[in-house]
Amino acid sequence: MVILAADTSTPVNTVCLSRSGQILAETVVLSGRKHSERLLETVDWVLSEGGMGLGQVDTLAVSVGPGSFTGLRVGIATWKGLALAQGLPLAGVPTLDAMTGLGVFTEGVVCPLLDARMHEVFGAVYAYRGGIRTKLTPDRVCSIDDFLNDVPDTAVFLGDGATLYADAIRKRFPQAFFAPGHCAVPRASAVAWEAFQRLEEGASTDAAAVVPIYLRKSQPEEKKERAALS
Repeated sequence: MVILAADTSTPVNTVCLSRSGQILAETVVLSGRKHSERLLETVDWVLSEGGMGLGQVDTLAVSVGPGSFTGLRVGIATWKGLALAQGLPLAGVPTLDAMTGLGVFTEGVVCPLLDARMHEVFGAVYAYRGGIRTKLTPDRVCSIDDFLNDVPDTAVFLGDGATLYADAIRKRFPQAFFAPGHCAVPRASAVAWEAFQRLEEGASTDAAAVVPIYLRKSQPEEKKERAALS
């Protein structure tokens, strides 16, 4: 199964071409949220480096959040456009679920965290037992202190949210473990791997069902609501 995957949920623009979980080509570029300018040309480069055309892709996979409002809209809209134009199935992959694939975890609790701005993080808690992953909490957006209330002191933390709030985490949990730096940002290869496993289990590939996970309203929406109440 050849999968073309993308993650635009953060300032990192990442696209991957993989075959049955094996990476054929991948880009991971800190683009400053310029996804609309970079994404399609990155797709062309990845396909060229992978020695394939879009017609040889079996499935598309895209990160659906949580993450940047603009980034998610760009990534999902672009991948839906490719799915429609090429008649390809499209799998939506939650960003935090995919991030657990950035490391090799077999036992213990893992917490991927992304910077949600406004002094908050996007995060979720996962447990591994014998290499089997169980999601213990839903995706949420909250302060780091609130998030840590649901986390054991032996957890592994990863993501740019973990890097940003490392001092707060260490103050609360002196024994906390932080995954290496290459686990600090989402990667399209992790999205492709998560999609591959989900598809093996019969997950939906209906492009119409792929929608972003925002977790909170955008600032313009919040301003509009406040104006309506004033």
